[in-house]
Amino acid sequence: MLEATRAFLIENAEEKYKEFSGSLIPGEINMLGIRLPVLRKKAKELAKGNWKEELETEDIYFEEIMLRGMMISYVKGTLEEILPYIEDFIPRVNNWSVCDSVFSKMDLLRTDREKTWDFIQPYLYSDKEFEVRVGIIIMMQHLLKCDENGKTTKRLRTITFEDCMKVQQEDGPYLSRILEALNREFPQYYASMAAAWTIAEAFSCYPAQVYLFLQENRLDDVTYNRALQKIVESLIPQPEVKEMIKQMKRK
Repeated sequence: MLEATRAFLIENAEEKYKEFSGSLIPGEINMLGIRLPVLRKKAKELAKGNWKEELETEDIYFEEIMLRGMMISYVKGTLEEILPYIEDFIPRVNNWSVCDSVFSKMDLLRTDREKTWDFIQPYLYSDKEFEVRVGIIIMMQHLLKCDENGKTTKRLRTITFEDCMKVQQEDGPYLSRILEALNREFPQYYASMAAAWTIAEAFSCYPAQVYLFLQENRLDDVTYNRALQKIVESLIPQPEVKEMIKQMKRK
């Protein structure tokens, strides 16, 4: 970041928040302790100015990397124009916080979802843990949870046993492709957690299709059981559904 931007970040640092955030992100040492709303507001401001100049600098602090990604999210432009900057940013992601905070809000990725789908393929199958997580989070937030018009697909208010047994249910435009992309082993922790989270989110919107997926899949046991646990922890499934899901756990 430019010196003026770095000075702003230092001025807004909070020691107690740094301690709290540091406890959630093991191994991160160059942290200032700045709240996300402050970073998002600054990112929107920078995105309206000479943002390319900001991107030409190097980052020192955790929050600078976060700010870089957020700024890219808010820049006005076509997906084709911004994808090279996203591609440059992804190798800088080395923790779940930057990954999830940046890519969950990158709504530009919804403007051409087929291009987004093609873009994330190398990341989904990368041997790098956080590249895989980036691909999965993009897939979950901007492909799974969107309808044909790009609007957010809402979770069901409740999921009953009957919902899981429906022969036909309205399908999301990318659901089958997403489940196929997740139908494999995830040996790395943060990739595995993202895959489990996405399966649970898919269940909250499309229980019948995901229930069938859970019956037969190629997931490793740890990721599979994590997905079941996340479904059970949700407030949406009815007790009988939770009990059914619990019984599916692999030993």
